[in-house]
Amino acid sequence: MRPHALALLMCGIAAQAGAQPAPGSADVALPSDDEIEAQLSDPRTRREEAYALGVRLFEVERYEAAEQAWLRAHALGRDAALLLAVADARERRGDEPGAVAMLGQYLRERPGAPDRVAIEARIATLRKTPAVLVVRSEEPGHAILLDGAPIERKTPSRVEVEPGAHTVLVVGEGSQVGEKTVRVGYGEVKELSFTRESESDAIVAQSKEAVRQSEAARAREDQIVRRASISTGSIALGAFATGAVLGALALDRQRDNQNAPSARTADQRDAFALGAQLTLSLAVLSGVTSLTLFLTHEKKKRREREAANLQIDIHGAGATATLRF
Repeated sequence: MRPHALALLMCGIAAQAGAQPAPGSADVALPSDDEIEAQLSDPRTRREEAYALGVRLFEVERYEAAEQAWLRAHALGRDAALLLAVADARERRGDEPGAVAMLGQYLRERPGAPDRVAIEARIATLRKTPAVLVVRSEEPGHAILLDGAPIERKTPSRVEVEPGAHTVLVVGEGSQVGEKTVRVGYGEVKELSFTRESESDAIVAQSKEAVRQSEAARAREDQIVRRASISTGSIALGAFATGAVLGALALDRQRDNQNAPSARTADQRDAFALGAQLTLSLAVLSGVTSLTLFLTHEKKKRREREAANLQIDIHGAGATATLRF
């Protein structure tokens, strides 16, 4: 519970009822939902008992039950401070509009509240809480358009939106379309589920221009990679051939030097051997580069095919967009 709310509750209850929960009451087993309902509806239940029950329930995060206990205590004694506790319980369980309603009622019941400025600031903050749209589709990984604009997330996803009306469009495989328009308030969570039978006024069509541009880009990329692979492969073959010739010459000079040792044949042998080593190293490097370029490009194209890399145009419900998914 917020400190100011707990302080007001304790002061209000102590002043008006002169009673507090018995020491060690938190150790007593909590009643079941049916027992709580029976206790709160019993006309013999006193305000301080309902309040103490709410405190115990709040401490164990049973916020809805705590709210009911404090509302009962408020009905028995009209202590406006209890409404702050109810607002806390509602905020903890994600009911921002309900919390605002309780805070507003607190200010109406206590016009001269010393914490009016703080409560009004809290209300203003709660009213800025975004709404959440939980968007799901029959098959995961579908594209989402929010109010005509594609977002990065795919289904299933939680999308925060401003309070108000929003149109959500879900697209999968270029043909499966679902569209829903919803109105949400601040802090509200609304679930939207799309199936193959979901209705939509949107029209999904294959974009010829987008396809043409995509194919042209892929063709250019294929050509660049092919040229690079051929160039590096040719260098590898040439270097290998040169290395083989130099290696043969080095072996020839080695035999000559063994038959008739001389500084000249020894120097030629070493020069040919070094040249063979360098050109063969270049051949290996160029060959690996050529193979890497080819395999990497093929892997990229295969991954794009598996991901159904399509270009589509969406028209309808005020939305016009080109998606890639």
